[in-house]
Amino acid sequence: MNKINTICFFGCSFTAVEGSITGYEFKNYRKLIEEKLGVNCYNYSYSGKSNEEIINDVYLNSKEYKPNTLFVIQTTFTNRLGMYYDLMDRFESICKTENAENEKEKILIDFYNYWLKYFYNKNFQLLEFEKSIDLLSAWLSKMNIPFLIIGMDETLDSLNNNTFFERNNFLDFDNHKSFYTYACLNKLRIYDVLKIKNVIEDYHFNQFGHDILAEKIIKSINQINDQQTKSGKES
Repeated sequence: MNKINTICFFGCSFTAVEGSITGYEFKNYRKLIEEKLGVNCYNYSYSGKSNEEIINDVYLNSKEYKPNTLFVIQTTFTNRLGMYYDLMDRFESICKTENAENEKEKILIDFYNYWLKYFYNKNFQLLEFEKSIDLLSAWLSKMNIPFLIIGMDETLDSLNNNTFFERNNFLDFDNHKSFYTYACLNKLRIYDVLKIKNVIEDYHFNQFGHDILAEKIIKSINQINDQQTKSGKES
């Protein structure tokens, strides 16, 4: 494998959005990386995606993998739900709890609210997340696909299992595996710079947040490239 020349991004709105409903302007970390490294970038993230759908996206794209491509996988909150929805004949992610736009969406929202009330358990969902990530990482490693994972759910920082994060290439932010928790503590959200009355609250990352993400990923890419160069010389 030569140096990384292509990056595929997976995730939810934290990776997808390039603007804010508040009018706040920023440059997404995907764009910062693309400009800094001059690599080809493909975006498979979309607002509202669940971990189930994000993992599904990664798996499907892994079957069409091209050499020298890095997968950057931004995981999301574990209280989102992803599943195949027969009435829409497609895979659906749901995090919306009200304001259905049609009958099909109302059925989905009602189901999600029942799930949150009667079936959702924070600890169990965290365990399911661990299993899913371990399985996905094992598959990517078997396929020789380099990858990095960005954690988001706040419960990740309650896991006292450093080997889980290390073997699955989670990015670390001052000993936080949840970048969202790190962002809250360090005022890296749009909300943190626009705490003004009558302004719509936006909890996505501000420019400082995107800058930090880009710097961390670029550093990891340089390390991957250095390892590949060293391996090539040794062989």
